[in-house]
Amino acid sequence: FARIEECEECHGSGAEKGSKVETCSECHGTGTVSVRQQTMLGYMQTQRPCQSCRGSGKIIKSPCRNCNGKGYVKINKKLDVTIPAGIDSMQRIVLRGQGSAGRNGGSAGDLIIEVHVKEHDLFMREGNNIYCEVPISFTEAALGAEIEIPTLDGGTRKYTIPEGTQTHKSFTIRGEGIADINTKRRGDLIFTAIVETPTGLNSEQKKLLSDLAESLGEKSGAGERKSFFKKMFKNFN
Repeated sequence: FARIEECEECHGSGAEKGSKVETCSECHGTGTVSVRQQTMLGYMQTQRPCQSCRGSGKIIKSPCRNCNGKGYVKINKKLDVTIPAGIDSMQRIVLRGQGSAGRNGGSAGDLIIEVHVKEHDLFMREGNNIYCEVPISFTEAALGAEIEIPTLDGGTRKYTIPEGTQTHKSFTIRGEGIADINTKRRGDLIFTAIVETPTGLNSEQKKLLSDLAESLGEKSGAGERKSFFKKMFKNFN
């Protein structure tokens, strides 16, 4: 980032090494001059910046070549910044005294960093909770199974899904989300099961599924399908 710093050559005076900064004889170092003007209401006295010293109160006959007599230079700076756990997009980090140098003995300003968090390939964030979709097989959904769930640290955590799990069913793992920036308490990991329908079945596999469907009869998906058909026929009556 770029910031304004005191010139190292003249130490902020604006004068070349070996030369002196003189007090402006026109304004006597105040930087302003009084102007007396006659108006319809009489004489009025106002103040304006001194033209001789341009309001600085000083005269520099030999300007510093490094800063062109300004006393300050613009430089590019690089800092290592610690990002606290749990920070979110649009939140800010304030580094005191790392901004531009103050003038006339004033303290330096602050460096304000606005954070923009990149999207994750797997997780979506809402507050301190994170969400993801986990594919499971048709058999795992029907019989239940112990599956591995990805975590933020790059590892996995085992979770047992119950038999009869429907696609888009959500499950919660407590404390595996993002740490709160203030309390450090972690949110939850909420994953949604996505049941994958088997494809490319051979004739034997198709017969087994057909036999299964026949043996289940109306029990297969009975709850949701019956409710659906009830609503459908009700709309036609």
